[in-house]
Amino acid sequence: MNRFLLLQASLALAGSHAADEPADFIRFVEEENSDSLQTAVVSYESPQKARVDLVGAIHIADKAYFDALNIRFKEYDAVLYELVGPPMEERGKSEPPKDAQKLQWVGQLQSMMKDALKLHGQLEGIDYKAKNFVHADMNMSQFTKTQEQKQESFLTLYLKAMQAQKEANEKRGVSSDAAGMVMLLKMLTMKDTSTGLKRMMAREFDSVEGIMAGVESGDGTVLVGERNRVALEVMDKQLAAGKKRLAIFYGAAHLADMDERLLKKGFKRTQTEWVKAWDLPHEK
Repeated sequence: MNRFLLLQASLALAGSHAADEPADFIRFVEEENSDSLQTAVVSYESPQKARVDLVGAIHIADKAYFDALNIRFKEYDAVLYELVGPPMEERGKSEPPKDAQKLQWVGQLQSMMKDALKLHGQLEGIDYKAKNFVHADMNMSQFTKTQEQKQESFLTLYLKAMQAQKEANEKRGVSSDAAGMVMLLKMLTMKDTSTGLKRMMAREFDSVEGIMAGVESGDGTVLVGERNRVALEVMDKQLAAGKKRLAIFYGAAHLADMDERLLKKGFKRTQTEWVKAWDLPHEK
């Protein structure tokens, strides 16, 4: 298990700044008695004085994380959520399209990591039946058609991510395979392997935003950039309908690109709050 494979898993799970600096949406924090993986809630003010919060999601996390988000989401006029396919309330009412098989690996990976890390899943932890939840993502037909137009596949994404990882490691002077092997050996010698694996994965999340910037370079990807475009189109419709306080609840790896898009629209960052997704107490 090298650092690149760890990063791939992080991307599948995966969320105050000066106005001209890139915003962070995910971080690993080391403290005296415990460490933690945290996601950001970054607030923006639109030119019309509406408030939009980018709420970074980790798709598997502590139950307390999802409980806290459910309470927070009650405060918004609308919560725009990601889900390639039909809205949550329509899931299970009909046979999934054949194209849905292309994304099955994401759900399978998340399920595997949820069990290995002894965490809870987002789909079970978040109340998607809430009246203020609004689907803000591509349907499967849009997703597949746009991927075909951009000639995007798992292989092309994999190769772009490998190149971005290599460039990031060169800047940091890090040997991916050697570092990954050291972390794996440490994990295997710990009494609680789930805690060790969580800590290893949490450290990798610090690299996600930099890697995603490399993956999204050029004309971007469908997996992130094009879906973000759709999400902000839904946001524009909600604001035009008179909504004054919105949340966009998307995977943290999406939000650096979304931040850039909001700033180009004339939004201004106003504040950042950090929410603990994984609690990683030190062994006594």
